Amino acid sequence: MLNYFIFFLFAIAIVGCSDIDNKPDFEDWQKQNLSNSKVTFEPRLDSVVVKSDLLKIDTIYRSMRGPYSAFTLVDLSDIKDKVIWLTGYQCKVFNARNNQQILDDYLCHNNLNYGEPESYPWDIKTLGSEKRIFTLTSGQTSITLPKGTGIPIYTPNNLAFFSQALNHNTLPINIDTYQEITIFFYRNNCVPKEIKALYPQTPFVTTQIGGPAGGFNVPNDDLYSPTLICGIDSSSSCHISYPPNAKYNPYVDDYGRTYTGHWNLSNNNEVWTTNITNMLNLTKNSVVVAAGSHMHPYAERLELWDLSENQKIHELGASNYPNRIGLSAIEYTNELEIYLEKNHQYALRSYYNCCDSTTVHTGMANMCLYIQE
Repeated sequence: MLNYFIFFLFAIAIVGCSDIDNKPDFEDWQKQNLSNSKVTFEPRLDSVVVKSDLLKIDTIYRSMRGPYSAFTLVDLSDIKDKVIWLTGYQCKVFNARNNQQILDDYLCHNNLNYGEPESYPWDIKTLGSEKRIFTLTSGQTSITLPKGTGIPIYTPNNLAFFSQALNHNTLPINIDTYQEITIFFYRNNCVPKEIKALYPQTPFVTTQIGGPAGGFNVPNDDLYSPTLICGIDSSSSCHISYPPNAKYNPYVDDYGRTYTGHWNLSNNNEVWTTNITNMLNLTKNSVVVAAGSHMHPYAERLELWDLSENQKIHELGASNYPNRIGLSAIEYTNELEIYLEKNHQYALRSYYNCCDSTTVHTGMANMCLYIQE
């Protein structure tokens, strides 16, 4: 349980304080440092492939309970360009005995993170201690960003990824597995003209697990503010409006209420809604061009709401296998044009329907948004 708790702090701590250093935005840094760096070649997509440590699967491992490798380095030192542009990410799971690819049923998740983000020369707008770039999981094992866009990476700082195994269904079992990731990118001197820079932001759903009734930091037993209700027909109250300086899981308000981003599912329909305005950390009106999510088995969908307009603005669906536990598909979209206004309030709303009463399953719901710089 201790290992699980330590892992959870690492994996879900995706909201934190903004950088206190006065660093320029990427676009300003780009004008000062890359304006004289002319594209000298035709656009050419490159890739780098890295394997994780071995992850032994020898029993049933529910979501976020399996063996993991916390930090695998992606060495970028051979790349001469100081900046590369990430355009996609892929993860496959292999049996280490014969190096044969196996089902992504054994993939809990794989996270690609910035390396040494605090020493980047520009401000990374992505919140969180590990500054997550991509998350892949069962049902969503690859991501391709929209054509003509990319996430700029400062190559002297390398990258790192986190791997965790999963096994909901197979017994007996005793195999060593590894995860192989492929990162697709353009070198700066081979990048398409007029490429647009993106940054990832990953808000998540929380649920109240303790303390008195009432809204987050509300000093009495009043009902949640009507402004935090998603949809006129909503039967589920919005919970935490996460403060930028809050401590990580469990999240605690000033009146003894505690919240978690990873909860035990009940055996029925379950809807949770979370104000994510502070998690988005918008400094200006922005545009989302792609969105994916990380959800667990029995998830049905995840919605993004504009609370100020009381309007659902995007939805990502999930499909479950009919004959075994697991997600067969999680929706990812990369042809979006969602406008987020700095002075609006936003929320995520997750839907689960757990039909397995024989064991405990857990839920979580992150929406990985790719936003134009």
